[in-house]
Amino acid sequence: MRNLKYIVLSTLMVLTLTAQAQRERHGHPNVKEMHERKWQFVMNEVSLSPAEMNAVKPVFLDYEKKMWELHMKNREYIRIGVEKKKDAAINYAELNDKAVNSEISQAQLLRAYHMKLRKLLKPETLYYYYQAERKFKRKLLQNMPKNMPPPPDEELKR
Repeated sequence: MRNLKYIVLSTLMVLTLTAQAQRERHGHPNVKEMHERKWQFVMNEVSLSPAEMNAVKPVFLDYEKKMWELHMKNREYIRIGVEKKKDAAINYAELNDKAVNSEISQAQLLRAYHMKLRKLLKPETLYYYYQAERKFKRKLLQNMPKNMPPPPDEELKR
């Protein structure tokens, strides 16, 4: 049960960070802008030839789009698990199954992404490409608003 809470909280945190980083002036997430920022960051970190860039970018955008769609699809069950109400009957078995299935789906998307990229980039270049993606994620987490409240203590004790 504790693992489910960590999965739900980490997924919620990623969604929150991504949404906050994508806010336009009107407060609406701009997914395309976020993907473009990530692409530019990765390209600044990794030396790709123009031909490699042209080959990799559609694969990158397709993967990012599919991951975003998966997160949006799973948003409802994450909300249910986090915003638990005292009088609400929550089907924890279903929440657990959805959390695990979400992780499996993410892994499948990553595997497909990797299989496409390994055909386009040399192993060393791909290694640095993945490092740049992880670095972008770390920087995104570091730039998370400092005033975000920590999870309630009672949730951590369960």
